[in-house]
This record gives sequence, C-alpha cells and structure tokens, in this order.
Amino acid sequence: MGKINYLIEVKNVSKKIKNRKILDNISFKIAPGRIMGFLGPNGAGKTTMLKILTGLMFPTSGDIKICGHNIQKDFEKAAFNLGTIIENPEFYNYMSGFNNLQIFADMSRQSISKDDLMQTLTRTGLEGAEHQKVKGYSLGMRQRLGVANATIHQPKVLILDEPMNGLDPEGMKDFRTLMKNFVQHGNSIIISSHLLSELQEIVNDIFIVNQGRQVYAGTMSDFLGKSNNIIHIEVDGDLAPAEKILLNNGYQVTRQLNNLEIATDSTDHDPRAEIARLLVQHDIPLIGLKLTHYSLEDSFLQSIKNDNQQKANK
Repeated sequence: MGKINYLIEVKNVSKKIKNRKILDNISFKIAPGRIMGFLGPNGAGKTTMLKILTGLMFPTSGDIKICGHNIQKDFEKAAFNLGTIIENPEFYNYMSGFNNLQIFADMSRQSISKDDLMQTLTRTGLEGAEHQKVKGYSLGMRQRLGVANATIHQPKVLILDEPMNGLDPEGMKDFRTLMKNFVQHGNSIIISSHLLSELQEIVNDIFIVNQGRQVYAGTMSDFLGKSNNIIHIEVDGDLAPAEKILLNNGYQVTRQLNNLEIATDSTDHDPRAEIARLLVQHDIPLIGLKLTHYSLEDSFLQSIKNDNQQKANK
C-alpha cells in the first residue's frame, strides 16, 4: 500500500437504533501527526461514533477507513492500527505494571518481547515503577500504564474517551506530554473530553456533533477565528450615552454592570480604533478598551447555542 494521506476517513456515516437516528451523515478525516478533539454535549452521539470507530458497533450507512483499511470489510487489519483508552483503564491491582502489560501483550496474539514491554514502559514514563504493584500507583501512573497498554502494539491511531478524568495538574501535564510525543512519529489521536481547557492545549483539529448532526469539522485555529470575540468598553460615568452612540452607528451592544460589550469576528478588521475615535468625537470619557478572545469552551458553547437556534427556527 502506498502513502496514506489520512489515518482515519469517515464518510457519510449514519446510525439508527430502533428507528431513532443517533448519527446523521457524519464525515471527517484525520491526517498523520494530528490530534482531534471530538466534542459535543451529552447525548450528542459522541460515544456511538467512538464505538463505531473501534468496531464495537457498525454504522447503518457510510464508510470508515483506518490506515486505508475499511473497518467493515477488513476489520482485523483496521483494528490492528488502533489503540484505545476509555476513561480510567482497569488493571489487576495485585500485579505489577509490567505483569499487567505482559498479560495484555499475550492477549494481543502478537509477538511482543519483554524488551518491547520495557521500551513501552520507559516511553510512557514508568521506568523504575514497572515492578510495583498497580494498587500503589497514582491515578496519573495508572493513566500512563493505560497509554502503555494502548500503544504496546504500536498503533497508528489512539482513540481516547474522557482520558483525563480525575487527573491532578501534574498528571494533566504529563498526559499532554505523552500525547504530543505520540503524534511526533506521524501517529494521530482522537480525544473526546469535557475538559475543553485541557484540550485547547494539545488539539490541532476540532469536530463538533450536536443531536447527531455535524456542526463543525476543521482546524482549531479556524474554529476559534470564526468565533465571536468580545470588546469590553469602559467609560467614565453613565453608560447610556456611549451605548446610544454605538447603537446608532450599527454596533450590537450588550450592557453589563460596569461596561459595554461588543461581539466581533476576529477574521474581520479590529474595530477598536474606530470605536475609540467615535466615542472621543462625542466627548465620551473613554477609560478602557479591551479585546478578549474566546476560549475553546466559550466557542464550543456558542456554536451549540447557534446550532440549536437554527434548528428551532426551521
């Protein structure tokens, strides 16, 4: 097989369960070396899509390729390229990390030597703790062992469902480092998580699903660029005159307790200079003019709100 441009290709995937459409015409691709954040509110269809990707469920229609292999027609070859972590992985607590990993290696039916096991444990930061019983592992160490287990057969793609739940700040940092190291070798990751502030630190691409429908698929930079940012305007004295002037000049103004806010698209020109000049011309004493960029969480919530409104208006 020649060069593969995408490690995962999902094309027009739909899923019906008891005549209820759980997923509706979902499509996305993941290139080598990319981390995708797979986002959506509860009940949006995320878990169903992840189950389909891992072969635990089949789509009603559509096609999925993993490293060029169709998951329905050639599941074994497709699954060989996958590693998964679902929330907090379970292990035999009375056994060491090494022995746990050895059991999973034997279950994989692949030729994995003890040297391979040690290299995997070293790569995931467990060197020196490999012979400790897992019951003494911290949550962060257990998560490292989960990554070791998921990558022991050297898959090209990791699929992670809420992998950061319960981790402390140090554990979060270590997990981010593991993920970045994994994709440095041309591998890719799909992460489904509600911890959007943590995802913002590592993801390259975003896919958003809402009520089974695709809301956004693309790069995170484009997604944040298309999201509204907020200009905060602080004036000395009454807000009403400044609000009236801005409204009369076509700005959509929201009054807060101590300032005015204007939503703006960062892909357009920055209107702050124009706003300042307008207020000064009308003798409004301007104290502050600050642009606040939306976070991934802000932008996600806004996109879901907009999608729900569009659906309600149809």
